Amino acid sequence: MSTVTAPVMTFNAVDNIRASATLVAAGTANYDVDYSAVFEAQIHIKNTPGGSVSATRGLKIEIFKRTGSGPTIGSSPFMTYYLPSQTASTAESADIYLSTGKYNIKITNLDAAQDIVVVIGADTITNLTTT
Repeated sequence: MSTVTAPVMTFNAVDNIRASATLVAAGTANYDVDYSAVFEAQIHIKNTPGGSVSATRGLKIEIFKRTGSGPTIGSSPFMTYYLPSQTASTAESADIYLSTGKYNIKITNLDAAQDIVVVIGADTITNLTTT
């Protein structure tokens, strides 16, 4: 008889970090997440521009490590992503994979004139099982 070891993945609600909500023009939002008890977190970010987009469009996503017992947010992001918001009312998304640790997710609406709608969720791999 052979044994099989497989990861245990938890599929969470699509909005378990940020419920679908408007991010105002030139606005920012921050979310502290703690994945110190999991092997991996898979962050899903969906951005939907409004009915029109400006030349300064897009969603900037920055991931900061949180370190120490505080924990303290790092002064520089260790990952940065951009969703371009090229087409009005058309959703776009990004998937970001994070290892064990504590993080801050910062999102910035680069469009200085138009609001966007952003939703953020995460699935996690918590442990391994052997059968």
